[in-house]
Amino acid sequence: MSASRLPAPRLPVVGWNTFSGPLEAAVPTLLAHPRHVLTTSGRAAILLALECLAVGPDDVVLLPTYHCPTMVSPVKTLGADAVFYPIDERGAPRLDWLSAHAPAHTKALLVPHYFGLPQPMDEARAWCDARGIALIEDCAHAMFGRAGARAIGSWGDVSIASLTKFFPTPEGGILALNRAGLTLPALTPASAIEQVKAASDILHMGASHDRLTGLNGLIRGAFTLKSALRSLLRGGAPGPGAAPSRHGELDEAEEIDANMALIDLPLSHRALTRASGWISTRVPRRRIVEARRRNYAFFTEAFADRPGVHALLPALPADCAPYVFPLWVRSPDPGYLEMRKLGVPVSRWDRLWPGVPALPGDAGKAWSHHVLQLACHQDLTDADLRRIVEQVERLYIAPAR
Repeated sequence: MSASRLPAPRLPVVGWNTFSGPLEAAVPTLLAHPRHVLTTSGRAAILLALECLAVGPDDVVLLPTYHCPTMVSPVKTLGADAVFYPIDERGAPRLDWLSAHAPAHTKALLVPHYFGLPQPMDEARAWCDARGIALIEDCAHAMFGRAGARAIGSWGDVSIASLTKFFPTPEGGILALNRAGLTLPALTPASAIEQVKAASDILHMGASHDRLTGLNGLIRGAFTLKSALRSLLRGGAPGPGAAPSRHGELDEAEEIDANMALIDLPLSHRALTRASGWISTRVPRRRIVEARRRNYAFFTEAFADRPGVHALLPALPADCAPYVFPLWVRSPDPGYLEMRKLGVPVSRWDRLWPGVPALPGDAGKAWSHHVLQLACHQDLTDADLRRIVEQVERLYIAPAR
């Protein structure tokens, strides 16, 4: 299959251009935080953050109504209670509601930087300080940037991030500590098999998307042979090599089931593999920031003044690198399912944790239905971007004419 016909990758994949350009970006990165540890995932980082804050049974953690289930599962794994709060039209917590309704025994407030666009954090920080509540700054969407006067990840008592959303790694997260007196956890080293698998998955993902010219066929052939041999040893028929498992590359139903489950505690306490750590800390970063900003601007222009859709947040702050482009769609179904089936790199947080309430002044539940998250990462080609726009036009704009 030619590269032009391959589905666009939903997340970054390694290629020769991964290693082009200056290492440092023009904006801060959480990887430069002075007190951080690399984890196996952003979800594991949340679990470790909660453990650092001694969150346990009967404690309350405040979470936004607009969320990925991976924000909630660590709370539930530790036996704590999740109380959901409303967000405003920019994604900031409605502190007036929190002041009136937050339980007295609240232990922590989690505030995300949605879509990689930094949220103002000074008011949330002051609200937490006034009540003795820990602030968890969720930077899963925001590896790079500044929130007000501080670097991303500098506002929370603890901060977390996800490496897979910004770097071509099969796994990875970050836990960073800002509060004095907290100690970074000691993580169990990855096994030799896990080390080899991570390195091979990085190469396989790049070759699966034809990004390693000169090696694509060789790498894909090796994985096909490995899959065939494994199948024969198990008594099955040989088949094509499966794509490496990676958050964001799973079937959507499998992804939802995995996110809604309680966390694998041994995996959450395992250190990141060396290959994933090397990729995330050594690849040049300026290309990542500049390409994502350029792609976000491309979508903003493409969907300007179009019926039935609009950019949720068209103004891209100067000091950030977006994770996705949030597109508000008036009537997203059934087009969203068709886009997923066609391999368009799009997602939606429409599977909320059971029991999320309808709250006054809340934008979160509406976002979960109407907002599509279009990939805008650095490894999308111009053709990929045009195909995404074409599918949105075909499904959502052309019928409205």
